[in-house]
Amino acid sequence: MNLSSRGLVGLFLKIISEPRSLASRLWFAGVVLAGAFGLRYGLSLSLRELAPFLFQLPAIIVVTLISGARVGFGAVVALALANAALLPSHAWSNLGGGLGAPADGGFGAVAGLFSFTVNALGLWLIGSLIRVSVRRLNATHGALLAAVAEQNSVVATLEALLQHAPVGFAFFDRQLRFIRVNETLARMVGIPAGEHVGRSLADMLPQLSGAITPGLEQVRATGAVLADVEVEGATPAAPGVWRHFLVSFFPVRTQGEAIGLVGMIVTEITGRKTAEKALAESEQRYRLLAEALPKMVWTATPDGKGDYYNHRWSEYTGVTPPTGEVSEWHTHLHPEDQAAALDEWKGSLESGKPYSRECRFRAGDGSYRWFLCRAVPVRDDDGRIDRWYGSCTDISEIVAAREALARTNEDLERLASARTMELARANALLKQEMEDRLKAEAQLRQAQKMEAVGQLTGGIAHDFNNLLTVIIGNLEAAERRVPRDDTNKDATDIRRFLDYGRQGALRAATLTQQLLAFSRRQPLDPRPTDINKLITGMSDMLRSALGEKVTVETVLAGGLWCAEIDHNQLENAILNLGVNGRDAMPAGGTLTIETANAYLDEAYCAAHEDLEPGQYVAVFVCDTGSGMAEEVRARAFEPFFTTKGPREGTGLGLSQVYGFVKQSGGHVMIYSAPGEGTTVKLYLPRHPDDVAGEPVDPDADHAPHTGAARVLLVEDDAALRALSTKALRDAGHTVVEAADAASALATLEDGAVPDLLLTDLRLGTDAQRMDGRHLADEVRRRLTTVRVLFTAAYAKNAASENGRLDHGVRLLTKPFTQAELVTKVKDVLEAPGHRGTVLLVEDEPFVAMVARQILEDHGFEVTVASHGHAALAHAEASVPDPSRNALVLAVVDVGLPDMNGDEVVRRLGAIAPGLPVIIATGYGTQELEAEFGASPRIALMGKPYDGATLRNGLRKLGFNIESE
Repeated sequence: MNLSSRGLVGLFLKIISEPRSLASRLWFAGVVLAGAFGLRYGLSLSLRELAPFLFQLPAIIVVTLISGARVGFGAVVALALANAALLPSHAWSNLGGGLGAPADGGFGAVAGLFSFTVNALGLWLIGSLIRVSVRRLNATHGALLAAVAEQNSVVATLEALLQHAPVGFAFFDRQLRFIRVNETLARMVGIPAGEHVGRSLADMLPQLSGAITPGLEQVRATGAVLADVEVEGATPAAPGVWRHFLVSFFPVRTQGEAIGLVGMIVTEITGRKTAEKALAESEQRYRLLAEALPKMVWTATPDGKGDYYNHRWSEYTGVTPPTGEVSEWHTHLHPEDQAAALDEWKGSLESGKPYSRECRFRAGDGSYRWFLCRAVPVRDDDGRIDRWYGSCTDISEIVAAREALARTNEDLERLASARTMELARANALLKQEMEDRLKAEAQLRQAQKMEAVGQLTGGIAHDFNNLLTVIIGNLEAAERRVPRDDTNKDATDIRRFLDYGRQGALRAATLTQQLLAFSRRQPLDPRPTDINKLITGMSDMLRSALGEKVTVETVLAGGLWCAEIDHNQLENAILNLGVNGRDAMPAGGTLTIETANAYLDEAYCAAHEDLEPGQYVAVFVCDTGSGMAEEVRARAFEPFFTTKGPREGTGLGLSQVYGFVKQSGGHVMIYSAPGEGTTVKLYLPRHPDDVAGEPVDPDADHAPHTGAARVLLVEDDAALRALSTKALRDAGHTVVEAADAASALATLEDGAVPDLLLTDLRLGTDAQRMDGRHLADEVRRRLTTVRVLFTAAYAKNAASENGRLDHGVRLLTKPFTQAELVTKVKDVLEAPGHRGTVLLVEDEPFVAMVARQILEDHGFEVTVASHGHAALAHAEASVPDPSRNALVLAVVDVGLPDMNGDEVVRRLGAIAPGLPVIIATGYGTQELEAEFGASPRIALMGKPYDGATLRNGLRKLGFNIESE
């Protein structure tokens, strides 16, 4: 209710109750008080004297009601102070005189002010109480209006809800007659809402009355709520349609809690019942289908717990769970499949993805079969998983077929792989064959080129060297016949001219030898050679040849094998390489010669021409010179190729080294780069018996021949034969000449018994004629004491293979001087007899070198072993075949790397009981004397020892050694 509608009073009450700000209330108080003072001073003087505060008391109550109690109290105080200030001054002085003071009106003014103040406070209190009461009344009135409004809103809401609710409402009185029906129920039954009022349920809905009335009566009687009663029947809205309703009953009580009305809520569930029926029918059809399927079917809750399994599960597993229980599918899994299958099932439950896995299930008889287990989720309208539907299909036959197919595929893949590998190998072999063919063609072209050069040089070498030999011999003969008279200028000039001619012939002979070397047709005399000893012996010669600017260093390997090589040609090769290194270091540098044992494997040898895998003795010649470019290095071994000037070289140096090493069965390589120097590596064949020293001489069993001898000279070149005959006869020998092998054998048949056969290896050009080698064999067969010396211009028939001389063959290479011929014949005739082989067991290389030289000087062949086991192995190999390199003595050092020397001596005694032994020791001989001193086949020798000490040991053991 609005207070302003009550007139002036109501308006005043509204003004009092409305809230205002402090500033507005103070402003209002000031205006009222100023008005009160204005009225007071605006009146006449008489009136002021009669009623000075007449208009101020109403102002106080108005200010208190409008501006509040605190502002009103302030107004009282302000008016009291203002009025006191307006009193005349004598009023306060008379007041001090008391009652006896003259009454001049001062006391009365003060008393009036006091009365005003008391009345003002009374009015202020009254106004404050009125204001509080009015405000409280106004608040109560507002709350009452709000409650009425809220109640009206609730009623309106309930009314709207009742009218527009999606369910039907009906209210009955105590006689169960309709008093209110909402529009929903009216539409539901097909009867307007107004027609229900005052009528019974039997009148309005006779077909539903029998089902609804008991519920109404029960609620009216008991006051209990009766919910969700299903009712079915036809309604006037559709008389021929059977409908389903869900009805709830509730009491409506009055203030005395008596049941005044009975309410009914009706919800039509015809659609739901139809859906439930359809669902039930669908489930029935699904169940029948699931039971009829040949596979195992199951369902599970959203959390994966199984709640249905068809009969195929029970039939297969042989397990029938109690009613209401299920046997979970994973309990029948194969133990090997459980972990993986359950992990994947858990992943599907978490992600909502379909489940699919092959696994094995246990049958009722305990066997296992393969099944394809699948499950898919079914979701509700909100996308949440409502259920899982799964099936397990027997795929054992499929798995078996798949495994068989896999095995077939594996077999096919294996066959295909094998065939592919065969094709790959065939392709690789074809490629290798093509590469080998190309390489062979290149080698063939090179061989043909070298063969052509070789045939050229070999074809002319024999005759050319014979001519050179004749020329040199005649020049020497002429030189001997020119008198040595320095006063005779003509004689001096003749001798100088003869010397020039001889030097030119010797240079031509050297050139011929170089040509024979690179064409691998020079006669070689391979012998067991100690490379370290050879290099050590060349040190002075190398330093002299290379000059002071070049420093020669040697790095010699310990325990180096013996090489089978022509040591004279090897010296020439090393010297040639040294000179090349010097020329590459014009400002000086270092030339290093290094030795090592090496093994060339099949892979390395296959990549190089004419090289056999095996053990080799390596010689490395390194310089610090300018090095070679790749194109120069590739052609370095070609004959006549040189980077020097026209007058500085023939280009035959490296090709001569290459030809000599290859002819010896070895290998040579050049490693070089510009500014990095050059290294030439020579790989020389290891001697098969690893024996350092001279081989067995076929003439060694014969006593040395001194003085004049009978010589059978066989030479097909008449001039050379005549020159050689004269030189030998001048030396005191008796010479029988023969032009060919047949003539030589005829002289033997005539009774000639030569001490020496001097024959050319090549006798004539007829292939059917006997050459010098076969002639020597025949002469030796007839005369076992004869010694043999061969002459050769080149090596086509000088050896059994590649121009390499057999062991024991003595050779004089053409061209030669008469002095060389006479000296060589003398050396062959005076060569000492062979005493046998000495096994020298010494690990110190220098001691072994000294001892071997002493033994070789006395006609022994020496085999050096640096370890005890190697010595014993050589001794065991020599015992079964004493015809070659028979052991006649062993010299054993006590301190060996692998075993004591005395143990070696004991084992040698078991291997060869009669073998003489010299024991060398640097620790004293007392202990050895106790064990070996009494043996006649053992001699003790202290270290260090010299040649005399070694010879004394040899004489003690019975060897005939001359004193020196």
